[in-house]
Amino acid sequence: MNVLSLNIRGLGNLGKADWVRRLRAQHEVSFILLQESQYGSLDAGNLGRFWGFGDFSYDWVPSTGRSGGLVSMWDPKVFVMDRVVKNSNWILVSGVVKGCGRPVHVLNVYAPQNIVAKRALWAEISGLLGEGEGRWIVAGDFNSVRSVEDRRNSNFNLVEANEFNDFIDASDLHEYSLKGRRFTFVAGNKLSRIDRIFVNWEFFMEWPCAQYLALERYKSDHSPLLLKTGSRNFGPKPFRFFNSWLGREDFGRVVSRSLVEAMVTGHPDSKLLMKFKILRNNIGIWASECKAKELEERRLLERELRDLDNALEVRSLSEEEVWSLAEIKRRLGELDDFYYRDLKQKARCNWAIHGDDNSRYFHGFINKRKASNHLPGMEVNGRWETSPVIIKREVMGFFSG
Repeated sequence: MNVLSLNIRGLGNLGKADWVRRLRAQHEVSFILLQESQYGSLDAGNLGRFWGFGDFSYDWVPSTGRSGGLVSMWDPKVFVMDRVVKNSNWILVSGVVKGCGRPVHVLNVYAPQNIVAKRALWAEISGLLGEGEGRWIVAGDFNSVRSVEDRRNSNFNLVEANEFNDFIDASDLHEYSLKGRRFTFVAGNKLSRIDRIFVNWEFFMEWPCAQYLALERYKSDHSPLLLKTGSRNFGPKPFRFFNSWLGREDFGRVVSRSLVEAMVTGHPDSKLLMKFKILRNNIGIWASECKAKELEERRLLERELRDLDNALEVRSLSEEEVWSLAEIKRRLGELDDFYYRDLKQKARCNWAIHGDDNSRYFHGFINKRKASNHLPGMEVNGRWETSPVIIKREVMGFFSG
């Protein structure tokens, strides 16, 4: 389960939503922890911009005016929530990762500036950690550093750092070696490392080689922190053949030329495999070129159609122009048919055979299929596995057995 933690410094900027959404998709994030939402009320519509594609669950703590505010979002296909506990400075989401019986607790923290209030917060968090068994992830903006090296051009408070370290040690929390950036917060020429992700010993022992990264600051003066325990990259997607290609005149020539001109050597099975590879690459190039040509052709045809329609308003069309008008409409209809056939095939939906050509409907159906076909992991011999290599091996064994 990959976790992203970020002090967003306000949810209002649309560019921040695009940024977080891209980070989630790029790094296969299942849990997002945001601090300083600066929102007094939220709904799924507000947060959907940050999550992006797929279903999600969430809970939140409102801000006090324009100060504070916490948001925790997670993928229900990966994490099954059991309970949520929260106050003004933290929100705890407890549950299980699908296929794993042990509890997992994710604590989203935004610490106050006042040292006395921090002491109270450290005590609260220690109490929470003592109550819940299982794996713990404690992440957020702690507004404290652990050593003088964690600050540059800003004041270092030794007493506060010692109390923070005492809290970490007493709570049996551990931190992976941070990669990417040394400092997580920048204010002018003042730099500090106040954002962190901790885990308990049980979590650390299960994923000793997890990646811990401070990503590029873009729309916030805080760096997003990424705790990455695994990748769900299953490699290249299978080659998809679209039936509409058979309706193009030059498709047959592309296939014939690719197979005839392919110069390969080796055993017959290897030669066949290499020919299919060459054919796939050539079809891909042809499809891209064909799409670009048809797009340009559509623009030209639509412009000619507008010109003829405008001429028809003021005069009668010649016989040649009438013929051109009919040919333009025929060709546009043919291009539309290619487009809708591809959409129907992607969506695997039969509704359109009854006359519905609503492309928005089919795009929605395609996205729904992508979400339902997403495979976050699999239970193998009583253990939850997320490694694509292991999952592909088990799937192949199941269907070949």
